Amino acid sequence: MKKPILMTRVRARFNRLLKGRAGQSTTEYILILAIVVMIAGKLKSSLTNTIVKQADSLDGTMSNIMNN
Repeated sequence: MKKPILMTRVRARFNRLLKGRAGQSTTEYILILAIVVMIAGKLKSSLTNTIVKQADSLDGTMSNIMNN
């Protein structure tokens, strides 16, 4: 007995979906995002300190200009 054509098409489409790389690409993007977030978390304190130092320096410079 032959299989119905519709069932054969559905099975062929399902097999193509399983062999697709879309899920693999999504996983790769999630891993890259996780690495970027971890690096940003590690650099947050040093970046914050640098910004605060630069702001303090600018404040001191502005104070000197205003007082002279």
